[in-house]
Amino acid sequence: MPSMERPLNVRPQLASVRAHYGYPYHQWMTQEFDELGWKLVQKSLLQKRFHDVTLLIEGPDQRFALMSKHSYPPGVFRSPSGGVEPGEELAAGALREAREETGLKIDLRRFIHQITLDIIHADDIARWDSYIFYATTKDTELNPTDKKEVREAQWATRSQIEGMVDRLRATGNGGLIYRGSLTEASLWALDNPIRIREAKVQDMPSISRSLTANLLDTSKMEETLWWVAEVNGLWAGTLGITALSDCVELTGLTVESAYQTRGLGHTMVEYACDQWNNPEQRKKFGSVRKVFLNDKLWLLTPNPAYFLPVNFVLTSKEFLPESLKQRLIGPRARWSPMRYQLYKL
Repeated sequence: MPSMERPLNVRPQLASVRAHYGYPYHQWMTQEFDELGWKLVQKSLLQKRFHDVTLLIEGPDQRFALMSKHSYPPGVFRSPSGGVEPGEELAAGALREAREETGLKIDLRRFIHQITLDIIHADDIARWDSYIFYATTKDTELNPTDKKEVREAQWATRSQIEGMVDRLRATGNGGLIYRGSLTEASLWALDNPIRIREAKVQDMPSISRSLTANLLDTSKMEETLWWVAEVNGLWAGTLGITALSDCVELTGLTVESAYQTRGLGHTMVEYACDQWNNPEQRKKFGSVRKVFLNDKLWLLTPNPAYFLPVNFVLTSKEFLPESLKQRLIGPRARWSPMRYQLYKL
């Protein structure tokens, strides 16, 4: 069990995990829990644990490993998951949880999905993060070592897992309903890998069209370092960092309609912020114009709630750089200023 003396904050590891295992979709969900489920959540929160690591483990015959806890109804299984322990690397925690809940030795392949979950009970709310990895194994025998936690493990085909989503939701249990939604979203993410790349000259007309279609400013395209997101080779979105006269602004976020509810926008924001906070990557901004290398990233938005899961915080207009203050007029007068805060807890 995690120690209560050391906080279980894995967020400082995420940039390096994303750099190694790829950028996941980052989706925001809401789920209502009953009294028993809420007490289990509160137990984890009191231990300073706000997350789980979930694993889609594919075996040599293309089946996936599932597990069932003693408290689950008969025939209800889900993907193995658990928490990272104090001082443990996220990847190491994933390998350990796989061994405990399935007995399998696995290889982590891709970081495919992250879900920020608002757990609701009565008038209370708690925030939880699930980090989902795709992994493979050469092992074929399932033998969980944590018998106290796990009742049984079994292999399932892709179609059987999709059927299990319905079973999880049919339980009426908030935690298991969420696991069904997580499974469905993660399978989709597995089939639709993201590629984010720096934009090329030939991309600029398409970027301009995307900005115009989303009623976004195109006047500072030449002062902006742009990225393009692709899903299965198809254009999926844009994002840039603009060097203004007195600050640096995150701008030009567009997401194609097919991906707007999948968390791609959050993924692109995290990618841009990781680039900005990487000293080597930040040198690229010098090719756009002189920038403020020690400055925070700012943004102006009519929808501040959208950026809260990706570590942007609201800030007072009085602290805004002058170039951004001047833009909060007319239709933008009610927009909210935000700045990026690294590793917000």
